[in-house]
Amino acid sequence: MLGVVFGVWLGDVSGPEAWVIGLVALVTGGLLVLLTLKPKMATGAIPGLLSVYFVLHLNIGAIIAYRASGDVLLIVPYITWFFPLVLFHQFANFAFYKRLISIVVNFGPLPIAAYILTQQSDALAIGDVDAIVTFVVSYLAFVIFASFYTRHRDAEVLQSARTEEAARSAEMMRVNDERFRLLGMATKDLIWDADLKSGTIWWNDLLLDLYGYDPKALETKINAWETWVHPDDRDRVVESLRSVVDSGGSHWTSEYRFVCADGRTVDVVARGLILRDIAGQPARILGSTTDVTDLRALERKLRQSQKMEAVGQLTGGVAHDFNNLLTIIVGSAEELSEIHADDPRAQRLAETTLQAAERGSTLTSRLLSFARRQALAPKHLDPGRVLTGIEDLIRRTITEDIAIEVWTAPDIWPIEADPGQLENAILNLVINARDAMPKGGRLRIEASNVTLKNVDTGRDEGLKSGRYVVIIVSDTGDGMPPEVVERAFEPFFTTKEMGKGSGLGLSMVWGFVEQSNGHAQIESELCKGTSVKLHFPAAIKERTDIAPVPATAGLVGGTEHILVVEDNDMVRKHVVTQLGTLGYRIVEAESAAKALEKLERGENFDLLFTDVVMPGGMNGRDLAGAALRHQPALKVLYTSLYTEDAIIHQGRLDPGVALLSKPYRRADLAAMIRKVLDE
Repeated sequence: MLGVVFGVWLGDVSGPEAWVIGLVALVTGGLLVLLTLKPKMATGAIPGLLSVYFVLHLNIGAIIAYRASGDVLLIVPYITWFFPLVLFHQFANFAFYKRLISIVVNFGPLPIAAYILTQQSDALAIGDVDAIVTFVVSYLAFVIFASFYTRHRDAEVLQSARTEEAARSAEMMRVNDERFRLLGMATKDLIWDADLKSGTIWWNDLLLDLYGYDPKALETKINAWETWVHPDDRDRVVESLRSVVDSGGSHWTSEYRFVCADGRTVDVVARGLILRDIAGQPARILGSTTDVTDLRALERKLRQSQKMEAVGQLTGGVAHDFNNLLTIIVGSAEELSEIHADDPRAQRLAETTLQAAERGSTLTSRLLSFARRQALAPKHLDPGRVLTGIEDLIRRTITEDIAIEVWTAPDIWPIEADPGQLENAILNLVINARDAMPKGGRLRIEASNVTLKNVDTGRDEGLKSGRYVVIIVSDTGDGMPPEVVERAFEPFFTTKEMGKGSGLGLSMVWGFVEQSNGHAQIESELCKGTSVKLHFPAAIKERTDIAPVPATAGLVGGTEHILVVEDNDMVRKHVVTQLGTLGYRIVEAESAAKALEKLERGENFDLLFTDVVMPGGMNGRDLAGAALRHQPALKVLYTSLYTEDAIIHQGRLDPGVALLSKPYRRADLAAMIRKVLDE
């Protein structure tokens, strides 16, 4: 602006130089006004204006000044490089060199201008002075504007960065909060955050959904959760947490009973992460609480199922060996009875032996019923007729001070079950109910239809969805505590006095129902009574059962050729002797392999009489299959009471299978041999 004043006043400024200097003056004045009124807008406009200023003034202005000044200002084009030095200084950072560059930028043009003025021998023209003053002043203005711009630019960049970082932090916090909330909902866990410094605690909304406590209505005191711990578990749980915190640990886990707002008690597992400050003092505990009630119930049921399966296998094996002994005892007692027919004392001993053997047979039958290894003969039954048929027997079984009620739904569905075993199971339940009501009470036996869906079967893994007939035997007796209910179906488990119960009644019922593709369950409450429910699948269609062949009077033998296969030496010799006395020609084998050797040698037989369960990897069913390939017309009779599913599937004999259950009397043996040979 000074150049304009000097040039116009002296009349030396004209032409392009006047326009250039005038443009510079306008730009400079405009920037001053903009910086005064709108500083923020100026910081956005300055970069564009400075670029115009830099191009026009440093290039065009320097060239015009050079041409107008002649030799005096030859150094002016070099001085113009101070302008990019200003920009370099403002936009770069060279640490301790920055101060030196600042001195050069701020004061460098002044000594150069003084040097030019003092070194000229001729008097300076007014235009030369004008050019020098214009350069110096415009340079100083450039330095000021560039410095102002960079200062405000840094402030705006910092403010923009802070705003952007705040927005990014807010978004990240929102996303984290949303993720934390959704994670808590997805895991179905109670999430909590305890601030040990302030003594407050926070819970997520699942505290209300799962346990009935409203977090918004609760005090946030950190020890509030202790009141939800079952009183019997409280000291143990609190002490375990305190021990981990005081010992410097970082992870805490405890399982306890949680008392809900409605009084329910659920099993939970609580886990916590202990956060500590720089000094190592506990500051926060972040944790979760998981409801494991269903999981623990399932684990208990699984353990119970595994235990029952193991006991079943054990009892089945014992029953198999015991039946071999009973077979010999029964046969020997019968022979002794015939040999000493004229000796009353020997007859009584033989009869006592037979009675003891039959009681042993009943015992093993119950064991095998529990083990689900007995051979059932299921028939198409009307449950109502079964209950009506045994109602008189039930009334004779119970005492007069017990009121009895038998009810059957009018449209009851048929079932497929062994009628004898079903009646026996109901009578066992009636006897148990009678014993549970020594002072009298009420006994109710009912049969009704029920359709179970998936939501119903979820309460008990032994039930599947479908149509069932449920037979319920209920009493108003003493009831049973939960620990007794859990073991009630175990064999030999009883709460009765010594000698008043074998502990096999309920185990037999359970095994029979399970083998019939049903399910048995007990519901009991102390001092209120017990209900035993037997679920049997509803029959789909009528079965045609083969009528049993009536027993033939007397012992009928024959002369057929029989191959007897039995791994027990005593039983095999006993059977061979029995059949030999009936006139049959007998060949014996102690294993399936030995029997096959005889068949492969071409020896012909009319009947294969084989045990079902035998060692050596081949059971009686496998042997029969191999034998029939050699002799397709061969008749087969199995004997056993423990079959290992070899000839029994889904609780019934396979079609066309003949089985003589151990132990058996000689008359049963003779009749069954004759029956199979004559078919």
